[in-house]
Amino acid sequence: MRKSMMFASTVALILGAASAQTTTTTTTATTATQVTLTDVPAGHWAKDAVDRIVQCGLIQGFPDGTFRGNENLTRYQAALIFYRLLQTGTLSNCGLSQTDMTVVARGMAEVSTELAAIANRVTDLERLNAEQQARITALEERINAMGTGTAGADVTALNARIDALEAAIRNIPAGPAGPAGPAGPAGPAGPAGPAGPAGASATVVTPAPPAPTTVVIGEPVVDAPVRSNLYAGVSVGAAATSSDIPCFQGNSNSGRQTSYCVAAGAMIGSKNILGPVGARVAAEYAPGKNGFNADVTATYHLETGSAITPYVGAGLGLSSSTGRTRDANGNVTGFAGNATDTYVNVLAGVDFNITDSIAAYVEGNGRYYMTNNGTGTGLGNSARNGFNVAGKAGLKFFF
Repeated sequence: MRKSMMFASTVALILGAASAQTTTTTTTATTATQVTLTDVPAGHWAKDAVDRIVQCGLIQGFPDGTFRGNENLTRYQAALIFYRLLQTGTLSNCGLSQTDMTVVARGMAEVSTELAAIANRVTDLERLNAEQQARITALEERINAMGTGTAGADVTALNARIDALEAAIRNIPAGPAGPAGPAGPAGPAGPAGPAGPAGASATVVTPAPPAPTTVVIGEPVVDAPVRSNLYAGVSVGAAATSSDIPCFQGNSNSGRQTSYCVAAGAMIGSKNILGPVGARVAAEYAPGKNGFNADVTATYHLETGSAITPYVGAGLGLSSSTGRTRDANGNVTGFAGNATDTYVNVLAGVDFNITDSIAAYVEGNGRYYMTNNGTGTGLGNSARNGFNVAGKAGLKFFF
């Protein structure tokens, strides 16, 4: 391969040097004729090289005047080029000296052995290709013969034998009848039919058999009602109060004195917001203390699969009620205006489902007041903070 590259490089250098000394055009001349290549336009990157080898007579193009530079070079075309190079002396038309011709001849001699080996390999490949094509053709002929030759006849004969066997099976005579089996027990007698008209015999009507009865094993499956998670509720309740700030039922400061304060309230919430954890917002008004309570509570409902659903919860609340006035020592001196207190709320209750959308509930609350500024806390006047209890009952409406 090194020799081939050296030879090709030498020829390229020689032809290039010659082309540098001679200016060519799209119409080039050989020793005898002029050749015009119509498919090598001006400005083509290989135009100068094509014009030069045409001028030297190595390639003259096709009879239609084309060069066809993108086609493969056949062995016959290569043989013609080498023939012109070695025998006709066409390189002398390119301005090569005797020394240059000697170098080209020596290069051709050096690569002649390799060219011969390559030619032998190409010949072997062509022979193998021809043999392979012959084998493929023979296989195709055998495959085509299978559908119309002996194989086709065998299939036809096999189908005929199958048809004959089927006909013989259908024509096998029936064997002798076996002995009759014992008679089964007589069924119950049906009711007598109505009497026919005079002169005609009575017709016995056999009643139709009873319709089959479907037996269901186990209890029928009834889909449980689907209850919405959202609900709103109303309630009536009471909260304890200290003896030094009693509630007056009926009329503030003039009604019957009690140790508890009645309140009415409302709520809205959802049983499931984050998994089984829900939330609600509740508010209530206690007229005996002119107090208003509002809280936000997280709840957890214990689904039992029955009509009763217990639940628990915890949250924070705000209370606004009649305020206490205190002296410099913190002692209560009177009641005036409104005051605000905060509390932590814990609760436990139970829902009793009346229908799919209505439930009654009972609930107990424990409130820890962190301040004691208003009478709505129910704590004594001397307390700074403390714990109080309350309870409520009402209805919830699910939607």
